[in-house]
Amino acid sequence: MSQLSVFLQRTITALLWLGGAVIFFKWLLAPLLPFLLALALSAMTEPLVQKLRRGMRVRRAFAAGLVTTLLLLTAGGGVVLVLVRLAVELQQWSGRLPQLMEGFPAMWNGMLDRVALWYAASPSFLRSTLDLLAGGLMAEGPGLMGAAGTWLMGAASSLLSALPDVGLFLVTTVLAVYFTSLNYPSILSFLKRQLPPAWQVRCRDAARCFRTTILKWLRAEFLLILVTFGILLAGFLWMGLDYALLAAVFTALVDALPVLGTGTVLLPWALGSFLVGDTAQGLELLLLYAVGLIVHTLLEPRLLAGQADLPPVSALLAMYLGFRFMGVGGMILLPIVLLLMKQFQDAGVIHLWK
Repeated sequence: MSQLSVFLQRTITALLWLGGAVIFFKWLLAPLLPFLLALALSAMTEPLVQKLRRGMRVRRAFAAGLVTTLLLLTAGGGVVLVLVRLAVELQQWSGRLPQLMEGFPAMWNGMLDRVALWYAASPSFLRSTLDLLAGGLMAEGPGLMGAAGTWLMGAASSLLSALPDVGLFLVTTVLAVYFTSLNYPSILSFLKRQLPPAWQVRCRDAARCFRTTILKWLRAEFLLILVTFGILLAGFLWMGLDYALLAAVFTALVDALPVLGTGTVLLPWALGSFLVGDTAQGLELLLLYAVGLIVHTLLEPRLLAGQADLPPVSALLAMYLGFRFMGVGGMILLPIVLLLMKQFQDAGVIHLWK
């Protein structure tokens, strides 16, 4: 086979894979997500179901129902506890919001005084740059504030309108987990029969690769997020923040996004503390950022040992494209898909590039 034929074959294959991925993630993923989650959770709990069935000598329906119920109660209970605590902190924060707004002018004026002193002590070339930046902010400030307010109102409206869909999604997922776990072997056998023999071998290799690599990677990332959240919560409680859980959850979620880290939140926060004169809080935030960075740097190689990570530029490209095509969820999903494709390529399941 000539090099041109090989190139055309690989190009067509790559385009077909890309087209199928776009169709799946744009139109099929959302309606199928409850059932895909149910299938994944059933696959994860299947070894425990089999062990319980053999150990207690009970029927599969009882073992699957018991394991699924314990899993959902544990996960749901943890989520409910966190949401209740977040609701309490949000209610307290909203009650103090008028008081915070009353003190905002004084804080703003104090920050401007400090910036003015720093501006007067800065060299002339830096002052000219700052003048241009200040002029641009003054010209664009009202429009940016209006756009931010419009975005916030739209986000709040979208969140409220999405609540019924979220409820339907959760109920469908819970029922699908029960039904899928009860009949997991027959469902898996049915799916295998729909594939040609050659594809069955590839799918078996892909499933093995997924279990041994991607699930380990996701579990390691989840542990890193939990460790980061624990460090942030302990640090915020040590600092005596009123809304430590709320701040820790938000910062940990930002850290979970590809490329971004806790510094995206903690460093601007520390800078703002220095500008308003709260030097102690600024130093505490910098110390918390340093501790989190050191622990994350030490733990990540151990937890992700043997996992083929993506180059930073590839992760950044996947995050950007995911955001452009699928929104915030795509920023998390597309890098994982790209990592999965790389693992399949390394395992020989697919051949998209050299």
